[in-house]
Order: sequence, then structure tokens, then C-alpha cells
Amino acid sequence: MKTDDLTGRGVTAVAALIGNVVLFMAMGFAIDRARNRGVLCDGATVLCSGRDPSPAQWQAEMTFRSTVAYGSFAVTALILIVTVVAAWWRRRRGIVVMQLVALAAVAALAALWEPYAPLH
Repeated sequence: MKTDDLTGRGVTAVAALIGNVVLFMAMGFAIDRARNRGVLCDGATVLCSGRDPSPAQWQAEMTFRSTVAYGSFAVTALILIVTVVAAWWRRRRGIVVMQLVALAAVAALAALWEPYAPLH
């Protein structure tokens, strides 16, 4: 009986880890698509048509990118919070810790994110 419980907990932890990886990949894909959608070809300053963007065009693009990014961060955080609450109710403290670490990573990514790719 004890082995079955341990196996079930291990499977649940692995499933949560795989879910986190998929969640982070989806978040990264959405943000990357928003940044590279073909409006500003160098990532920050030149329109794909070859001319410079007006301040309104540039602001609109940065607002779009920010909305997609922060929306993705918020959805990811919400999903992680729901899983933390569910794991807490089921007394799965290992999963709670794992999800809190993932939530901290989302918070760090949100704090460090910039709407444009800096030119090197």
C-alpha cells in the first residue's frame, strides 16, 4: 500500500513538472510571436517597409507586445496558483514547493521582460 502511494506521488510530481515545461513553452511561444510578428524588422526601430516608425506606430507596437507578454505571465501565474491551492488541499507539499518555484520564475521573467530586443 505504501509503495502505491509513493508511486502515485511520483507520477503526480512528474506530471506537474511536464505541465510546467509545457506552460512555460507556450508562454515563450506567445511572447516570441508577438515580438517577431513582422512590424519592426530589427526588433525595435525599423519598420519592415524600410522606413522609421512614427512615435504612435512605435508606441502601438510596444503596447501590443506588453499586452501579450503580461497577459501570458498573468495566465501562467493564475494556472500555477490554482495548482498550488489544489496541491495544498491534497497535502502534496512537494508539488506546492515546485509550483511556488515556478511562480517565482514567472515573477522574475515579468520583472525582467522588455518589449523590444536591444540592439547589440
